[in-house]
Amino acid sequence: MEIYLIRHGTTKWNADFRLQGKTNTPLDELGLEMARQTGIRFRELGITFDRVYTSPLRRAYNTARLAVGLPMLTGDVPVETGSVTERVSIPKAESQTGIEPEQEIENAVNIIQDARLEELGFGQQEGKNTLEMLKDESLPFRYFKDDPPKYDTLTESVGAESLTALCRRTAEFLREVVEQANLPRRILISGHGACNKALLMHIRGDRDLANFWTGGLQRNCGVDRIEYDPETGKYTILETGRIYYPEDLAANFKNPL
Repeated sequence: MEIYLIRHGTTKWNADFRLQGKTNTPLDELGLEMARQTGIRFRELGITFDRVYTSPLRRAYNTARLAVGLPMLTGDVPVETGSVTERVSIPKAESQTGIEPEQEIENAVNIIQDARLEELGFGQQEGKNTLEMLKDESLPFRYFKDDPPKYDTLTESVGAESLTALCRRTAEFLREVVEQANLPRRILISGHGACNKALLMHIRGDRDLANFWTGGLQRNCGVDRIEYDPETGKYTILETGRIYYPEDLAANFKNPL
């Protein structure tokens, strides 16, 4: 099975260096275009997905929709406890057969929301400027990138979720959803910066939080491609940090971390 692991497109909070976490921020215009262009390139390359798993947070959910050629949903994304399956039919972008585009349908895909793919919760630190927090000795965030194990010991003081808890829930998602029999050929997982790094901890078989940021933070709408062999139970990372949208699209955007 092939896994495409994508981080959501940009948001205004990304551009303003504000920490998002579980705050349900929407994609901004750049983020929407990143996701649209990623979806266009997927289809140009013949990359289709048998199943899509996404965080219920709308920046990730709409990234997933746009990446498979669907329009974004406006307003709040319906979120329920556990996972929610939305079966959708994807219309082809252009008709090559003379059939009207709205009548020509590709294979349906399941878009499944799973709360275990939500971003790390930062508690009282959410909404604050990341550059300012890096200088604030009273906040755990100053250790978030440089010393993840130390950050983990201080999260309770600001009501934040620990990296250990994040790794636990994302590993559970992979064990219960991905590492099963009768797997589809190719899936898309749409998540978040820290969430995706936690998924990769399990994929690498790494339990040392000091290695949490191995490979660095994914760029917005960056994609890691992974293979899972159900017979051996082993993952192989095939490609990291690939960008499918035009590079110049985000030439002036600075990654906040």
